[in-house]
Amino acid sequence: MSDILLKGIPFDDYLEKYQIFEKTTQHMTECLENWYRDDPEQFQRDMRADRQTVVDTHRFNRKFAAIKQNYMFEPVQSYISASMDILDGEGDHVATYTAFFDFDGNCFDDQLIT
Repeated sequence: MSDILLKGIPFDDYLEKYQIFEKTTQHMTECLENWYRDDPEQFQRDMRADRQTVVDTHRFNRKFAAIKQNYMFEPVQSYISASMDILDGEGDHVATYTAFFDFDGNCFDDQLIT
């Protein structure tokens, strides 16, 4: 159990209450679908499969959730980042997806790195 409190509850409980990893998975699925629709050839090169194969055979593993701060804003912007590794059917890493959330559990941005 985490000692960090967010909105008055332990961080692990916050992640569960606001369904951060479930929301991350939903946003990741949308991101992959949009990418495949926009550029199927690049998608298949990077992900080593078509969209349906990725959905059916690739594993999506929770990597981390963390409270972060962006000092490029005044005042400093605090947020949560939740990351998932995407592994192909052989178990090889093909991408990392990260979603960024405000403290109310709303996703405001994401990033996919292949």
